[in-house]
Amino acid sequence: MKQKLFGDAHPALAAPTPRTARRWRAGASLATLALVAGPFAAVPASAAEADAPVFTGTLAVSGAAVVGTTIALDQTGGTWAPEPESVAYAWYLSADAVLDATDTLVEGAGDPTLDVLPAYLDQYLIGTVAATAGGLTSDPVAAASGVVTLGDLAAGTPTVSGTVKVASKLTARPGTWPEGTSLAYQWKISGTTVATTTTFTPQAAHAGKTLRLVVTGTKAGYAPKTAYSAFSTVAKASFVTTTPKINGTVKVGGLVGATTGHFSPTATLKYQWKANGSSISGATSRTYTIPSRLHGDKLTVTVTGSKAGYTTKSLTSAAAVVSKPFARTSAPTISGTVRVGQTLTANRGTWSPTPSVVTYQWRANGTPIAGATSRTYKLTTKEHGKKISVEIVGRKYAYLPAKRLSSATVTVKWPVGISTPNVTTQPTRYVDTTVGKTVTLKVSATGGGLKYQWQRWTPASGTWTNIGSNSSTYRFTAAPAHELNQFRVVVSNMAGKDTSNRTYLWVRSSLSSPFAAYQWFSLWNYNAAISESYEYAGYLTADVGVCAAPGYYPTGDISVQFVGSNGHVYAGAGQEQPDHISWGVPLDSDGCGFFRAYTEAPRSVWVGGRWRITDRSDGQVYHQYVKYDSYEGTMSARTLAGSGSGASQLGSLIGSSPVVGSRASLTD
Repeated sequence: MKQKLFGDAHPALAAPTPRTARRWRAGASLATLALVAGPFAAVPASAAEADAPVFTGTLAVSGAAVVGTTIALDQTGGTWAPEPESVAYAWYLSADAVLDATDTLVEGAGDPTLDVLPAYLDQYLIGTVAATAGGLTSDPVAAASGVVTLGDLAAGTPTVSGTVKVASKLTARPGTWPEGTSLAYQWKISGTTVATTTTFTPQAAHAGKTLRLVVTGTKAGYAPKTAYSAFSTVAKASFVTTTPKINGTVKVGGLVGATTGHFSPTATLKYQWKANGSSISGATSRTYTIPSRLHGDKLTVTVTGSKAGYTTKSLTSAAAVVSKPFARTSAPTISGTVRVGQTLTANRGTWSPTPSVVTYQWRANGTPIAGATSRTYKLTTKEHGKKISVEIVGRKYAYLPAKRLSSATVTVKWPVGISTPNVTTQPTRYVDTTVGKTVTLKVSATGGGLKYQWQRWTPASGTWTNIGSNSSTYRFTAAPAHELNQFRVVVSNMAGKDTSNRTYLWVRSSLSSPFAAYQWFSLWNYNAAISESYEYAGYLTADVGVCAAPGYYPTGDISVQFVGSNGHVYAGAGQEQPDHISWGVPLDSDGCGFFRAYTEAPRSVWVGGRWRITDRSDGQVYHQYVKYDSYEGTMSARTLAGSGSGASQLGSLIGSSPVVGSRASLTD
């Protein structure tokens, strides 16, 4: 806001009246005001006015009035009397360097220094100072600067980012300029402006010429400034290429062609065919027919690409030896016995010239045999029934590889005396024995070169496991572990294999060789398993699982007693009659169920005792024994037959129970 100097100005900042102030006009960049004591002494003054500070000497503005610089009031050329207690400063904009009512107060400028701003351009700056002592303030003393001129803009140092060559994008880097500077760009080729953007890509016509980046900065209050990058010479661009190749068979009389490779951008191409590195006269087309004189030479083709603004580039293909066919070749023949296990040999026959390398590939019914690449091959069982042939490939330097295939042999047969195995005598179908007896299983078979592998199936595993040695006979001593096992033998030779019928084995236990708890064993028309023993309601108790043959039920057939360690047989207690179960046992859809056996045998005979289970079906009296094994858990879990730990374990075994049927009618 423009501040008038008379009327509403603060008294301390008011300019001197015409009676007491000297007037001046600046004739240079720095104007000074010289004050002397004489004129002020002649002015009447009251006692209070006589004590106000008076400045004697020269007040000046130091520094050039240039935008962007700082000027200051310099009082070192004079003195105040008396010594002021404080001083006050003000700055004014003036059109003529004469302080008057038309001048404008610079808002907020209350320091002896002032930053010269673009708004002050083409005007004078007048600084004033007033001193205060003893409560009295002097009239302001003033000094003027020269007219404010344009500032000197600090230029950055331009550089060019990128490779200075044809088709390569360049980016202008202007350097560091003062904040607020507007920049303009010129890309000059040999002094001529060709672009005014921040990026520039030299063209083919610019190759070999000088390039320079010109940056001009402009800012309010400052003289425009132009800066230049260093000179650069625009280099030629490089093609993006791939190596050319020779197409076609490089042989005498053959027509071959050159791929161009890949020249990017598209170039003008020239071709030169070479033999052993030397140019072939007249061979400058993309295709070339190879004459016989080049047999054995190494043929290459060189492709040269050129384009304005790009460096000419030549690329040479890989060398290929000029070859020709063998004068004579022969199909191989095969010698040897065409039976499994015999070795066949390939005979090359007559070739001209003799190949330096021969490779082999044996075939069965026309299909290559993996790994069969030697001159000889030993026939395996995989080739039985197939016809054998062999293919050979002959190679020699400067000759084309040649393939020849033999005639096929007769069908591969088994060795003499070998045929597919056949079990002619089966092992015993059913074996019912007692613990400690020797079991002998034996087969007879035909086929020659036979091997025997006996196998065993158990209820616990449910799978066939290899056992025994390589013999047609297998002997072992029956033990409780063999109960309900099945046995068979696999007879094999190189021609194949045959598996015998299975043998079902039942083992009768005894007091001295009982079954373990939870082991399945056979009765006459039932399979059964007995859990660990535990005390329940004063009785020795065990859970019993049974699986019945079709049409049979445990009630009336099965009884369970306990044989104490003293050899005494104790009848069943509670719901158990002396010779059979008196209450029904529910069976599931597989014919299996549970019941609980009790005995009144005294505790003193438990340890070392045996559970005896008897099957009286079909008029038999068939005993099996199970070892007493004490349950160490909490008996409260066994509250009902078919529940609790023992029943749960028996239940988990039901799925592994062997098929049950009458021993007289059981079939495989």
